[in-house]
Amino acid sequence: MPRRTHKKSRNGCLECKRRHIKCDEKQPICSNCRSSERSCEYADPFIRAAHSRSSKSSTPSPAGLVTNDIPLRSPAHPSSLSDSPPVNMLHAELFFNLVNYTLSSLSEGETAWLGAPEVMRMVVSTPYLINQMLAMSALHLSIVRPENGEWYRRHAAHLQTHALEIYNQRRLEVNQESNVPLFLFSCILGMHTLCDVLVHREETSFDTFIERFVRCLKLQIGIRVVISSTTWQSLRESILRKPLQDGAILFEWDTKLGPECAGLLRLVEGAKLGDSITSTYRGAIQALQMSMNAALKASLKNIGGVTGWPVIVSPEYAEHLAMQRPEALVILAHYAVILHWHRHLWLFGDGGRFLIESISRHLGPSWAEWLEWPNRSLSEPSRSGGMS
Repeated sequence: MPRRTHKKSRNGCLECKRRHIKCDEKQPICSNCRSSERSCEYADPFIRAAHSRSSKSSTPSPAGLVTNDIPLRSPAHPSSLSDSPPVNMLHAELFFNLVNYTLSSLSEGETAWLGAPEVMRMVVSTPYLINQMLAMSALHLSIVRPENGEWYRRHAAHLQTHALEIYNQRRLEVNQESNVPLFLFSCILGMHTLCDVLVHREETSFDTFIERFVRCLKLQIGIRVVISSTTWQSLRESILRKPLQDGAILFEWDTKLGPECAGLLRLVEGAKLGDSITSTYRGAIQALQMSMNAALKASLKNIGGVTGWPVIVSPEYAEHLAMQRPEALVILAHYAVILHWHRHLWLFGDGGRFLIESISRHLGPSWAEWLEWPNRSLSEPSRSGGMS
C-alpha cells in the first residue's frame, strides 16, 4: 500500500517539520502542538529565507563537509532519539538570562530566594512554571534590549500562552504538593502582567490603559485565592518559609497612617461618599500605607512593597477603579508614587510617572489638592541609580 503523503508546509512550525506532519500554521501554537502539548516554535522569516537560499545552492556548505567526515555512533534506541527535540537556542538564552540577570535584578542578599537551587529545581520540573519563568526573562530582554524588543516581547507572549494553557489543561487542585509551584506561578504571572501594562503601554487612550490596569489588578487580587488559611500554613512549612517570614515582617503594621495617607483619608471622609464606599477606600489607603512602609524598609531591589498593594487591596476597590471614580483614581496615583520610587527597575520603568501625570490630566485642576503629594514626588530626587 503506497505511503500517504501530505502537502508540505514551508512556513510550518519546527516541531511539525521534525515529526514530518502537516502543520496548520496557527500562531502562537499550531493545532498539532496544542493537542500533543508539545513546544511550538516558528522559525523567523530571515531564517526561512536563508534556508531557502541555501537549499537552492549545489555547493556543499563547510559545515556539511566537516560533519560528513565525522563517524557518528548509532543510538542504542533510534526511536527515542527521533522523539527528542534538539536544543532550543532561544530557550537556552532565556534561561541563562533568567538565572544570571532577571532574578537578581528583582532581589538581592537574603531576599534573592527566587534563584535558590531548591526553588529552581522545582521550576525546571514544573512545565507551566518554567514556561512562565522563561516568558518573564523574555519580557526582561524586550526592555533592556530595545533594538530587539518586539522580537523578545512576541516570545514572552508565546511562552506565557504555553504556561497558561498547560496550567488550565491540568486543572490543578491546591494541595501540599502543588501549592508551592502554584504560588510561585501566581507571583511571577502577576509581576509579568503588571510590567506589561506599565512599560508596554503603546499609544492607547486613558480609558484603555485603566481597563488593562484593572484586569491586572483583578489578577493580582486573585493570588489571594491561592493562599487560603490551610495553604498559607503549608507554604510556611515549605522551602518558601524564610521569604514568607521576611515578607510578613515587612508588612507588619502598627495601624498608624503617615502624613500622606492620613491627609488622603481626611479628604475621602470629608467627601461624604457613604459608609460602604468610604470603608472600601479606607481599606485601600491602609493597604497603601502598609506597602509604603514595606518599600521604605526594604532595599531598592526588593519589590515586595510595590507588588504587595495590588494583592492586598479589595475587589470592591478594583470595581470602583474600573468605573474611574475620581477618589479611586487619586488612591491609584498615590500608589504610583511607590512605583516611581522604583523607576530604576526595568519591571516598572516610568510607569509611576505616567500614572500620576495621566490621572492629573484626566481629573483636571479641581482635584489638585488631592493630587498634591503624588505630583510633588515627581520632582523629588531619585532614591537609586540607573535601570537594572
